[in-house]
Amino acid sequence: MFYEPYYGLSEKPFSLSTDPRFLFKSSSHTPAFEAVLAGIRRREGLVALTGEIGIGKTTLCRSVLGALDRKTFSAFVPDPFVTREDLLKILLVEFNVVPVDDLVRGRLQGASRAELSCALYEFLRSLEPLDTFAVLLLDEAQNLPAPLLEEIRILSDLEGARRLLQVVLIGQPELSMALRLPHMRQMRQRVTTRCELQPLSREGVHGYVGHRLTVAGATADRLHFTGDALDLVFEASGGVPRVINRLCDRTLQRGHAACAATIGPDLVRSAIDDLQLGAALAPAAEPEGAPVPPAAPLPDRPPISHRQRVTPVHRGETPRTRRTRAAAAAALVVLGVLSGMTMGVYWVWAGPLLTERASVPAVRRPSARIGAPLPAVLPSAIDPNDVRIVPAEPNEEPAEETRRVLSPKP
Repeated sequence: MFYEPYYGLSEKPFSLSTDPRFLFKSSSHTPAFEAVLAGIRRREGLVALTGEIGIGKTTLCRSVLGALDRKTFSAFVPDPFVTREDLLKILLVEFNVVPVDDLVRGRLQGASRAELSCALYEFLRSLEPLDTFAVLLLDEAQNLPAPLLEEIRILSDLEGARRLLQVVLIGQPELSMALRLPHMRQMRQRVTTRCELQPLSREGVHGYVGHRLTVAGATADRLHFTGDALDLVFEASGGVPRVINRLCDRTLQRGHAACAATIGPDLVRSAIDDLQLGAALAPAAEPEGAPVPPAAPLPDRPPISHRQRVTPVHRGETPRTRRTRAAAAAALVVLGVLSGMTMGVYWVWAGPLLTERASVPAVRRPSARIGAPLPAVLPSAIDPNDVRIVPAEPNEEPAEETRRVLSPKP
């Protein structure tokens, strides 16, 4: 069952929707609201609005659009990952240049970027004689790809007698960091208004909760947050409006279940546990100059004599663990002694071998002089000039003398 009828509320006071009626103009939101509104009306350049997640950027921008006159054409694009062609189609639909059915039924599917740009330019130029203009708001601008940023730069440069399209970039603090990059200098030079939203203070949280309850139709006799409960909301939420909405909505559910008209810290703590926001609660720091409580006295112990041997005892150790540690230490000592003895014996044996010079006997070369004479060369037993070879006739046996001459020696 909903808690709105029980507390006499006309609607849900802590909804996560970006309804501009619930905008609370805190000390941070009021200057940003006025700066964005003035930047749109002046039409001088780009407007950049940054802030953490859930800080209320979208709600503030929708409230700014509500403050503009009816002659202003506006388009709010929440998706930063569209293409250049898709962005032009969205603008044509939002500015009522083409009907939504053409986009839904795919009639603009074959349109080129040049055709879409010409249609948009013609519309923007037609606004100049009517003394009106158009504004484009891009949410999550820190995620804009480079081609879409280039298209936005081109659109923001459209001018007649004055600027035809005002562009507002809405993003997280990463947007400010991205604009400082070297390749973003063209966009950075066109930004004339910069605003940054900050979390609500403790007093801001009190005013924020009261404002939303008033807009939802709450009365003090049927619903009331105590001061301690609101202080606990501030500590658990860090002043972020979206977290405040979640926490207060859960607290009202707890209050409705307990049939409590007064919301105290106990109900807020229960809601904190439900949403697992306990990690956000840090212990309060001691104020400067506060008296330091005296330390607890130490128990009396008998004095220890300087002759008494004190053995340190580690916490959590058993006697078996201590015996194991002692055995391991003894084994390491024995290994060290054995290693030292081994190295000593090695050097006693190998030292002389490494330091003594080896004596090599002299090598005597043989003399190059030959003592014995070479034997004389024997003369040949056959004189080639006296040998006459007569070819044998076919099928004729060679002569006996020829066979004897030609036959090799045995």
